[in-house]
Amino acid sequence: MDISPFGQTLFLWRLKRDLSQAELARRARIPRPNLSAIERGKREVTLGTLRALALALDVRPGVLADGVLPVPWKGKPHWSRASLERIADAVVFGKKAPSQFEHKVADLLHCATRDTSSTKRKAAVSWLLLKSVCPPEVLRSLFQRIRDREIIS
Repeated sequence: MDISPFGQTLFLWRLKRDLSQAELARRARIPRPNLSAIERGKREVTLGTLRALALALDVRPGVLADGVLPVPWKGKPHWSRASLERIADAVVFGKKAPSQFEHKVADLLHCATRDTSSTKRKAAVSWLLLKSVCPPEVLRSLFQRIRDREIIS
């Protein structure tokens, strides 16, 4: 299990729950600027704030404290060779990936590396999500497969 910094963990759980900063701050009864500073790693949290945030996100406080990241799809990711090939094809050639999991990973990769219309923030969020669900060796393999396809095409 990878451990993420608290602010990134909090941010990803907020995205998973589809909450704005304002909504999460309201639910946790903390000022929104404080929540923003916590997510950016500029502010430490007290035990009371940790509990309030966990309650507002419907997770155990230990999940946030331990840096346990949410998974953006149901079930455990399956990183087979065929799956990596389909994801790379989806990114480079625009092919539709057959599973929701592969499609999601391909979309994140595309946004993080290729979508020039994306804002810097959207690309950064995509990178953060990718790093939260893809082991480093899987990302390296995906990037190699993408480079190989670009040379051929």
